Amino acid sequence: MVDYRDVYHFFMIFSVLVTVKGNNSQEYDVRLGDVVIVVLSQSNPYHASRARELQIQLMNQMVEMPKDNKPAIYLTHKKWPTIGTWTIFPLLEKWQQNFPIAKWIFFCEDETRIHLQEMEKFIQKFDPTKDWFIGHELKDKEPTIIHHFTSPDKLTFPDFAAGVFLSMPLINKMASRWPDENFRSDFAIDPKHELASYILLDDVKLTHAPELCLTEDEPNCVAYIAQKFPDCGAPVADEDLFVAVKTCEKFHEDRVPIVLETWAQESSNIEFYSEKEDSSIPTIDLGVPNTERGHCGKTMAIMKRVVTTPELMKKQWLLIADDDTIINLPRLRHLLSCYDHNSHVAIGERYGYQVSKGYGYDYITGGGGMVFSMPVVQRLVDECQCSSNDSPDDMIIGMCLRRFEIPITHVPYLHQARPDDYSEGYLSRHIPVSFHKHWNCDPIKIYHMLKEYDTKSQQPKRKSERKTSGSSVNNHEEL
Repeated sequence: MVDYRDVYHFFMIFSVLVTVKGNNSQEYDVRLGDVVIVVLSQSNPYHASRARELQIQLMNQMVEMPKDNKPAIYLTHKKWPTIGTWTIFPLLEKWQQNFPIAKWIFFCEDETRIHLQEMEKFIQKFDPTKDWFIGHELKDKEPTIIHHFTSPDKLTFPDFAAGVFLSMPLINKMASRWPDENFRSDFAIDPKHELASYILLDDVKLTHAPELCLTEDEPNCVAYIAQKFPDCGAPVADEDLFVAVKTCEKFHEDRVPIVLETWAQESSNIEFYSEKEDSSIPTIDLGVPNTERGHCGKTMAIMKRVVTTPELMKKQWLLIADDDTIINLPRLRHLLSCYDHNSHVAIGERYGYQVSKGYGYDYITGGGGMVFSMPVVQRLVDECQCSSNDSPDDMIIGMCLRRFEIPITHVPYLHQARPDDYSEGYLSRHIPVSFHKHWNCDPIKIYHMLKEYDTKSQQPKRKSERKTSGSSVNNHEEL
């Protein structure tokens, strides 16, 4: 005799199992037409051309797609030429207002490349009515100054160049309380970490997606980072890059010998500036007393010397470095071949003051090296002044460049901190040019680590990229 209670219990258990399986494998009704792709682009012609290549790649993929199932694509330097868009925060309200029926915002950088078919399959795994923050997870090795010594166990953050998905419900929550006076946002140092910190206030943690790849070689990529280092042809000649090293008597026997032993040997156009002449180095005294911080007076005196010295005026580029900067000069000269020295170019690792609120100014953080084309140096000497010798030189220069409407061109290859201050994943996806600090590390070891990289060992560009890439800045399309 059949016990119908047992049959009932069997079907109840079976029903639960089917439901659980269905939730884990459910596909949501989301299409590419529900996605807005935002490229965090820069106005510099080289970077604008890289963003345009991404746009063309996406347009080529959309040729055969239905008109109602194509993602919208925007380049920030064209659509929203607002200060601080690289931090994401000034874009929140714009996205909320401009894309009320979108389900996903996917933002990335100019070096990102995307497979649209894989993207559509990927987003169908997630309920777009929920709060989602999805990216390739990065994690600090230890608490670091650039992340305000936040515990690595407390927060993971995404690599923007691999691409990040934000669902619209989460964007609406974020925008509704921005600007948040309780959130530390005066200085923008690492937007990846700062955005993750802000989203965590809504109890939303990053969802790691390996499909958002750091390199093209990884499997099943929705998006990936196109190259580890740019290749724009022959490097800038040694004689066209002038190197100025800031030091002081205190470090003549400490830091300077390390520079002389390592990267100073890579330049025949390098000078050391101090408040005391020392013929053993040698150093040059510009008549500016040493200060414990800021060094604006010394930096502006260096620039004035450059533009008033005939043999230095003929150079194309000026690098200003600290005496505890660790740098690979041949690789820097390769990087500079991507830029037009006749135009106004300021290159380095970009920080910002008050920019996450849509005003303020960007500046090049000095430790990783500040690089200027000579027209920029001349403009700064003519029209920029320090309020005092110990004013922060990088921030004063940033304020002046903002007033001149000369943008800071950010590159991920120059670093304000030590290798240990950056996540391993972030460092693995690009070839570094510089690091900073001799504190709690072996600077000579770091220098030799920089030397181990060989930019010529990169994978060759794909045919689709070679068609749209120029060999020099003069071939880049103005966008």
